[in-house]
Amino acid sequence: MSDAFGFDPGLNARWRGAVDAHKDHARADWPAEAVGLVDAEGGYHPCENIAEDPTSFFEIRDRDLAAVDGGRPAALLHSHTAVPHPESGATTQPNDSPSAADMQTQIDMAIPWGISLCIETGATDPFWFGDQVPRPPLFGRSFRHGVDDCYAFIRDWHREVAGIAIPDFPRDAEWWEPREDAPQQDLYRDGFEAAGFDRVHRPDGPLPGDVFLCSIRSPVMNHGGVYLGDGLIGHHLVHQLSLRSPATIWRAKLGFLVRHRDLPDDWRPDHVRDHSADP
Repeated sequence: MSDAFGFDPGLNARWRGAVDAHKDHARADWPAEAVGLVDAEGGYHPCENIAEDPTSFFEIRDRDLAAVDGGRPAALLHSHTAVPHPESGATTQPNDSPSAADMQTQIDMAIPWGISLCIETGATDPFWFGDQVPRPPLFGRSFRHGVDDCYAFIRDWHREVAGIAIPDFPRDAEWWEPREDAPQQDLYRDGFEAAGFDRVHRPDGPLPGDVFLCSIRSPVMNHGGVYLGDGLIGHHLVHQLSLRSPATIWRAKLGFLVRHRDLPDDWRPDHVRDHSADP
């Protein structure tokens, strides 16, 4: 199986031997999730998944982590698997985005993480995530929840264009939907102040760098983007490429505007890297 889809930050080529070894490991361990560590020389160290439910989660022993570069491996690889339903026998596709638990543990470890998608017959090259992984251009990137989504666009815009680092927030796909096993979340409303933003009111219209928050088929705000100036916003919708859109189209959906505390109102951008028209 080939790469899942989207931007390749170059780590699959850099660690080709480890990636191929991990894909073999993932297929051998299916339907359990496989996990392994990459050392500083690019070697792959398969670990035993000791999670109580290894088809949905992974856990490794402390000694397995400590055995690779003194507990500071260069990267971690694990697989997401698809398991046939016990009654119908139907098999869905593996989850192609990191879970909130994946995101939190990656943040804690502060090393690149790769996730391969594995079915019974084989595994994909992994997609990579984490602040230690090269990022795609702001515009024209493919969507992947938790990696390249609307909040990731907001984070990357602030880092790349405004020079401001804002924290990531671990999140499951469709976190705004009510679930039997978890309360409905309102991450944008509950998290914007902790991320360094304050609510702003713009009677004369938004300023470049203002962040808009809105809801799309949801009782809570589940989408956001950045006002770029000249009547345009930058944002990233589900199943679409990130793009510029006329701000007027989104005015009716607007919840409210926020702005980072380190971004003065008179700030204006110098440039935005744009590869959306590249061949």
